[in-house]
Amino acid sequence: MDEVIRRARAEAAAGLRAELRDHLRAQPVEWLVERLLDHLVACQGLPLPPPAPATAPHRVSAVELTEAVLADFTAAHHGYDRERLVLEGYLVDPPAKGGPLLGPEHRTPAGEDLLARAKDVLHALLYSGSPDRVQRELLSLTVPRAKLPVFEFVREAATEISAEGTWTDPTGAAHDDRAGNTVVQVEYGEVAGELVGHGIVTALRLINELEVNEVVLYARMEDVEQSTLT
Repeated sequence: MDEVIRRARAEAAAGLRAELRDHLRAQPVEWLVERLLDHLVACQGLPLPPPAPATAPHRVSAVELTEAVLADFTAAHHGYDRERLVLEGYLVDPPAKGGPLLGPEHRTPAGEDLLARAKDVLHALLYSGSPDRVQRELLSLTVPRAKLPVFEFVREAATEISAEGTWTDPTGAAHDDRAGNTVVQVEYGEVAGELVGHGIVTALRLINELEVNEVVLYARMEDVEQSTLT
């Protein structure tokens, strides 16, 4: 029995290695070099250099967010995934998740508009000083270091913490184990009914699907303290 188990494990490992090799061969060489360097530097415990901008910085446009506008945005877009974005004409031939950022060549004009809208909404949700915000919350967003420039538009009052990835993709396609990550933390105000939190989740999902291109984009929201905003 031990020999059977050993052989089964060896065969599974060989198959996983082959799938991972095929996935890596399909990625751009520059992206592979950056990920390898990040991994090696993280393993040595050395400080990571600042990431090079991968995309043009997003220029935030003001968004007037009423509860009705926010509810409509969330209801209209909360169910969007990769397949739906392709089917409805927002994305064109996107690479597999876990690979490099999606550039403009993978987005239609409608996709560019939706991405910009999601970023504008996210910025408004995090930094609006609306008086109806009644509870302080903390968003902790874990972003691969190479993709951090995507979120430059929300880093104006953020706290950033270096971290290593610990997630293993069961398919073997996109492990982030020991990859160089940054945790971006932003305090924001929540309204009754948690509409802001639902909007943040929807906006982040769209940004990931349309540009960041991670299999899993970690985001956690929690109470800062049991008190109201003053």
